[in-house]
Amino acid sequence: MFEKLGIVTNIWANEIANGKRFDDLMVEFGANGFRDMEVREGEYLRNSEFGRTIQKIENAIPEYTNNEFKTICNNMWNSGFDPNETNHPVLFREVADFVEKASGLTLSYAMSHPWLSKPFDIDVDTQKIIIAKKLAYLLCPSRARLRLVDLESEDEIDHNAAVTNLKRYRSLLPEYPMIFAVENAKQSATLTLQLAIAGGAKLTYDETNTYRDDGTTLNPPETFWQKVKMDDLTSVHFKQKTEEDVLSEVDKGYVDFKAVKQCLKTGNYEGDLLLENAPTTHSLRDAINSRKYLLTC
Repeated sequence: MFEKLGIVTNIWANEIANGKRFDDLMVEFGANGFRDMEVREGEYLRNSEFGRTIQKIENAIPEYTNNEFKTICNNMWNSGFDPNETNHPVLFREVADFVEKASGLTLSYAMSHPWLSKPFDIDVDTQKIIIAKKLAYLLCPSRARLRLVDLESEDEIDHNAAVTNLKRYRSLLPEYPMIFAVENAKQSATLTLQLAIAGGAKLTYDETNTYRDDGTTLNPPETFWQKVKMDDLTSVHFKQKTEEDVLSEVDKGYVDFKAVKQCLKTGNYEGDLLLENAPTTHSLRDAINSRKYLLTC
């Protein structure tokens, strides 16, 4: 199972801050067997050369109809793409070079977004999701996936607003087929699962987020595993937490990885498994050591 372990790209934050290129890290990790990658939005990404390319893409998107941009995305991942046939040949040549490096990898897109709260401006909120969906599609037209995680909404949330948001987000860009998912963060995994199902979204599960700093849980993991169906999951994240916070390598701590693995195997889980260690300046070494540890579980 863990032979196919992938990664969330925010584990590269320290290395990118020290000048490493996003695409070089992507190629290096892919060559070492980490072929599923979730491109996680964040300051570290925006400060990378690929993040600056993403900003240029976002600025260019309004100049294309939905179908025109979708066609560019599809063509870029197939042979015969000509950037000169677009309105931004320099930009899309740059993107095409990135796509060539990503050949053989499965990339998805994730960002923080307050989906658990009623938006202040529904039009602005809608446009953010449309842009995110287009970026997710650009990264992998054959299996596009967008994940949202809410790090802003407080404990008291409006369940109806959350479900309404998810249904609206799902309805946007129906011509762009993709998996739409949310992740448990500050709220319990069982509640997030309940809202995701009601809103027609999949769940990205991170058992580490269930644990508080003192080792107590927002909800008992066994309660979650009793409620969840494997079809409700699209991805499972792996990192370890102790009283000292999230570790840079998966090791002993609050999360029982052997129990998680058994639940996934029993349910014939078919989604991806993504490593999300705390960032260091040697993330590949940490990832390889983490994979070795998980393989022993």
